[in-house]
Amino acid sequence: MIRKFLILLLFITTLGSCTKDFKTINIDPNNSPKVPLDYLLGQTQLYIGGSAGDPGYATWRANLIYALPATQMFSSLSTFYAGDKYIYQADLSEAYFVTQYPESVKGLVDLIHQASADPKYVNILSMARILKALQMSIITDLYGDVPYSEAGQGFLTTNFSPKYDAQKDIYADMLKELDEAGSALSASAYIPAKADFVYGGDVTKWASFANSLMLRLAMRMTNVDPANAQLWANKALTKGVMTSNDGTFAIHYANDGGTATMNSNSFNMGPPSRAEVAKGSIQWSKTFIDMMKSRQDPRISTVAYLKTGDTTAANQKGLPSGLDAGLLMALTGESGADAYSRPNPILWDLKDPYILLTYAEVEFMKAEAIERGWFPGSAATEYAAGQAAAISQLGVDVGAPVISAGAIAAYQAANPYPGTTLADNLTQIHTEIFILEASTLNGFEGWANYRRTGLPVLTPTNYPGNATNGTIMRRLIYPVSEQGVNANYKTAVAAQGPDLFTTHMWWDK
Repeated sequence: MIRKFLILLLFITTLGSCTKDFKTINIDPNNSPKVPLDYLLGQTQLYIGGSAGDPGYATWRANLIYALPATQMFSSLSTFYAGDKYIYQADLSEAYFVTQYPESVKGLVDLIHQASADPKYVNILSMARILKALQMSIITDLYGDVPYSEAGQGFLTTNFSPKYDAQKDIYADMLKELDEAGSALSASAYIPAKADFVYGGDVTKWASFANSLMLRLAMRMTNVDPANAQLWANKALTKGVMTSNDGTFAIHYANDGGTATMNSNSFNMGPPSRAEVAKGSIQWSKTFIDMMKSRQDPRISTVAYLKTGDTTAANQKGLPSGLDAGLLMALTGESGADAYSRPNPILWDLKDPYILLTYAEVEFMKAEAIERGWFPGSAATEYAAGQAAAISQLGVDVGAPVISAGAIAAYQAANPYPGTTLADNLTQIHTEIFILEASTLNGFEGWANYRRTGLPVLTPTNYPGNATNGTIMRRLIYPVSEQGVNANYKTAVAAQGPDLFTTHMWWDK
């Protein structure tokens, strides 16, 4: 039944991408057909995962090309992989903006509008509101001030030039939405189990995810609005966040009905599509591999391998960031990247889940909240739970080996919670988050968390002709098209600052 649902959803998604004359020829304007809300819910989840629409376009450019390399998780000798070299290329920088607004954001606004009309669909409505907060948090954390309150409403209001909302206001509304939508979920109302590729309609898990995302957004505000950060973090933890890896937010794929049923990161990294890993375009960075080796991390053989297929931990070697082939030759005498570690195929199986928020991350954030005195408990206990969950989390990937309890305990013993100064404790917490987000390929959160905390400490690169004068990127640049089609672009730039990689957004202080 689920397979039939995926095939039908793929058919609907494909039709949705055909936007030429069929819109006006085949639709009766006086009696327009409506797609069932279940299918819209499933479709928007696939859009957020980047597998529907133009498969992998947004995630390839925003996540694999910019976010992961900018944070020195990935490295590449290709200048197309611009993130570790701070190179501006318009089509790469704008990709997430120009695809996700007309796809996921528009779809979610439509779904919220339709579901609001019938109390029967309170769970679909709540899930859509939570999904919108998730997607908009990614978009605003990539670009800063962005269209929000008027976004995706062109078909409802004919406003095709939405205003750019201040990030501060976007955060305030997302937190409100998560609070209200999470509380409105009801086990006694209609549950769209087959249309939900994340939790299969489990409203308890949806509620804990809403609270966990609330905690993430609260922690993001730590440096700019600590009072509200504490208030919302406390609320999220009191209401109830994820309690196990089963609560991790991940879109699940069957790989049995075309590209919409494939993990978009995997679509880009492996065959039968772009095969970027096999091409030698993507390597693990020296920063990441050295960190794992120094911490005796048992995950290294699961996440990394050499071109020869060798997964031996001691043999893994990270590629220095910010180089091309010529610079690597000058530095090391090596003519290419073949000697350097690549992401293990375990991480890019087409059925692997697309992970956006893990229980392990929640445990590390909880440890920080406790450390700051925002919530009662033991920061050391939550930190250790986060370590165990992060290592076990890799088990969701197809073919991943089980890492033993003994290996997890040995890792915890080698990397204990300092329990001394706030600075030392935060360094340990956010080093763990860095490794977690890299190993789950969540560059969006890895880059955002680094910009919020400055941890772990990274040495910037200074590639010739880079766009930041050798400083780590703080945001992506808006689409070039916005300058011509949306007069609100100039207002946004005037409010936030120059439309450059180096401009800090509201929470990035």
